[in-house]
Amino acid sequence: MVDGRNGKLKTEKNGGRIKMKKVAVICRGTSLDYIDELPEMDLYILVNRFGHELEVPKVKKTLEGKEIYHVMSRVGPEPLLMIERGHYKKFDIKKMIQPYTKHMGDPNSGNSYLYKEIDGERFFFGGKQIPAFLLGDHHIEHMHNYQSRYPHHYPSSGNAGFAYGTLDTDATDVYLIGMDFYENTDKFYYADDPASGFSPEDCARMKESILNIVSKFPEKNFTIYTCGNVETDLENCKVIKVGG
Repeated sequence: MVDGRNGKLKTEKNGGRIKMKKVAVICRGTSLDYIDELPEMDLYILVNRFGHELEVPKVKKTLEGKEIYHVMSRVGPEPLLMIERGHYKKFDIKKMIQPYTKHMGDPNSGNSYLYKEIDGERFFFGGKQIPAFLLGDHHIEHMHNYQSRYPHHYPSSGNAGFAYGTLDTDATDVYLIGMDFYENTDKFYYADDPASGFSPEDCARMKESILNIVSKFPEKNFTIYTCGNVETDLENCKVIKVGG
């Protein structure tokens, strides 16, 4: 294993936004079953552990050969199954983004031993060497501050992925699928089912964060596939309620 204790994670600068038209943020809720209804994307952003989901035929078919980034928290087990099954290499994942700014907590905790600095650049080693970044400070104004352990934060890694797809790309169309706000109580996740750990207040904040970002980018179009209940009258946001 490589030692990620030394060095600093690099943040991407807002001025270097990625030029893409259609971006999809892919979470693991049961609405992920509708991934084959998405139009072709320029970029797919996976959120947290995806080892089981990438083995599902329709998910695999959609993502094979595509441009993929991975937003992943510091929680220790998040990347392990993907590493074990060789997914980072099979799907040629191009970039890792940790859902934190440089001001947020201990960068050497959890799965940080999988990161290493080389010639001033930070990389993730999960079967292949992948450039790794933190969120830039331009995210702070869109974040919350109700968790005492961080000075600012998004309600979830999925919210951070949605923010990244909106703020850090030039996408005209941003799609979100697999974020069901833990309202499908029969099954929280599509391909595995660990406990959610989210309270009703957290889930409400997740929705608030999504719609707040949508409202601040009227020039972009947003489409949300979800089993959850999301209500909005924002003209640039289409919510497609799918079966739970």
